[in-house]
Amino acid sequence: MTQTVAPSDQSAAFGTFSALRFKHRIATSPLGGAAGALRDQWRGLRSLRNPELGLLTREDAMVNAVLQARIGADWNCLDIGAHLGSVYYRLTRGQHRMIEASPGKAQMLGDRFGAKAVIECAVSDTEGAVTFHENLDQPGFSALDRRASRGRTVERRVRARRLDDILGDDTRIDFIKIDVEGHEYPALRGGEALLRRCRPLIQFEAGARHDADLAGGPDDPAAPLFHWLTDDLGYAVYAAFDLPYGRPAIDAAQFASYRSYPYMAFNYFAVHPQHLPPATSAPRR
Repeated sequence: MTQTVAPSDQSAAFGTFSALRFKHRIATSPLGGAAGALRDQWRGLRSLRNPELGLLTREDAMVNAVLQARIGADWNCLDIGAHLGSVYYRLTRGQHRMIEASPGKAQMLGDRFGAKAVIECAVSDTEGAVTFHENLDQPGFSALDRRASRGRTVERRVRARRLDDILGDDTRIDFIKIDVEGHEYPALRGGEALLRRCRPLIQFEAGARHDADLAGGPDDPAAPLFHWLTDDLGYAVYAAFDLPYGRPAIDAAQFASYRSYPYMAFNYFAVHPQHLPPATSAPRR
């Protein structure tokens, strides 16, 4: 079911987001760590049915290990697709801003962290009004591309902006986390000048190689992003579990393989060679 709603219609957002606001309050409170640990335990139990997916159950812990070890106290950090704001809350070091396309989520985050911490817009390689598909059943799958298999959506017209226009030539960014459901390549391409100038550490999501919901059909929708980061910008790409153990960067074939069943990783770090630090301490069980 699809309904078109003006971006200023906040009453619809509040009606849809009551459960999400509760999750947001938990995720951005001292209870968030305990809730995350319980979630990891539950995923671990579920993985007993599919042991070949065991690495995915530890991916959040690996990501956290990398972020806690590498984010500096003086870093400027940008969270694109902030969702619940949990990354913003967990990163105790550095200065942070969030970008969120959903009007309801943007207001929720602004109420929690202050309006100056949140930029309400979609991010792409062109400016203008775009359709944002707000997922009512699984809000984490809200996206510019409609995820037909992920539940009911509401269409909202929102503003799309380029990172280079949002931040300007004098802004330093040291870390970018981006999770925008398949739109990562256009979003980062709109910030190419920023990436070339600052060479930030980038954490990005790349889902299953054959995702029928994303543009590209049977082809890998994330492959252009990988080649642009590595071939054009000189970055090295690592799976979330690579950096804690000091493993080498992956190539395009590994990037595709990790995201083919049985899945090994959906979260990756792009690191420019001039910023490669020593290995972190990996979480152990």
